[in-house]
Amino acid sequence: MSPREVASRTAKQSLRSSLNKAAFVLAQETRRHPGSVNRELNDLMGVERRAEATTDQLREALEYAGDRLRALGRRRGGPEPRDSDQQEADFASGGDPPF
Repeated sequence: MSPREVASRTAKQSLRSSLNKAAFVLAQETRRHPGSVNRELNDLMGVERRAEATTDQLREALEYAGDRLRALGRRRGGPEPRDSDQQEADFASGGDPPF
């Protein structure tokens, strides 16, 4: 396996892990079952399973989940981001999702 293939695989695994964590946080914040949030995100990407998604599809779904979480925060009176283009979410602090 070439170094480029290894880097691509690692990036895809990292995106999938981040999306899993974002989906779990989104499920908690919306009080939905994690499976329904997963189905919503998989439908958005047009795949049955996350492992089938391309890097671009994973990025799009992660961006969507982040947008939804920021919107929920604003609706609940959470702090406004100073610069939404620069805001980063730390999903790693919440633990691993159960799926």
